[in-house]
Amino acid sequence: MKTLSIVTAWLATAVVGQWYPVDRKGEIPSLVPFSTGEEMPLDCIDRNIDTGEHKFDDKNRIMYAPFPMCKETERPLSLKYGVSEDIECTIYFSDTLYHLFQLYIHEDAPFSCRFPYSNEKSYIEAGGAQVPITFNFRGQVTDSKVEIDPNMNVLLTGNNGGIVSAVAWGSGTNTTRVVIGDELKLKFAVRWAQVPIEGSNGASTPVKDGWYKLPTKFISETQYFASILAAVVVSAALTLIFSYKRVSSKVKTASWADEEITKND
Repeated sequence: MKTLSIVTAWLATAVVGQWYPVDRKGEIPSLVPFSTGEEMPLDCIDRNIDTGEHKFDDKNRIMYAPFPMCKETERPLSLKYGVSEDIECTIYFSDTLYHLFQLYIHEDAPFSCRFPYSNEKSYIEAGGAQVPITFNFRGQVTDSKVEIDPNMNVLLTGNNGGIVSAVAWGSGTNTTRVVIGDELKLKFAVRWAQVPIEGSNGASTPVKDGWYKLPTKFISETQYFASILAAVVVSAALTLIFSYKRVSSKVKTASWADEEITKND
């Protein structure tokens, strides 16, 4: 029954839905859309290099810092809204950045960054919503060096000038040896998947009915509902099997007890 309850609760959540992201007050944020090709600022969690823990400001809020500086542009990395492109960004490994990458590669701490949801100046600082992105670098950490896969796939989804989601992961088959004082050319393959709008009632949100959907080329509606139905059927079958075994065991125990009482009489 517990399994069936979990599935039912999950289905109820899928049907009801809740808007994401929300602002600092937990409300649906306003949206000033990005134009295609417009740069989106990117900043990342500032961490303690010894422990990997977040740094906090005087208001006990997590501190953020720009992505490492790119030698090619002499600016921190930024992405262009709606533009699929390949980007090269050569970064310098200071003592601090080297030790941070030790944490990232060893998975002691995530390389967690964020985009502002809306194209407004100081939007996040003013309490606006943010869209997270984690750069999942691959490699190996030894006592004397760090080996890093410099090739990254970056996939973003967007709609109506807003960012829906973003993820970045290592995609190469080779690593590069890095020590303090070295430079490393990171290669980002940035790709955008625009989300189709499917709604009817005209909810007052950037996407009708407050839903973001994956592109249909990833998964069809039939496959989606078929997977839900399969999960329900399997869960129900498992519940019946476990319930039958439990009841059967209790019946056998009760029968054995009755036989013992009869023998004693």
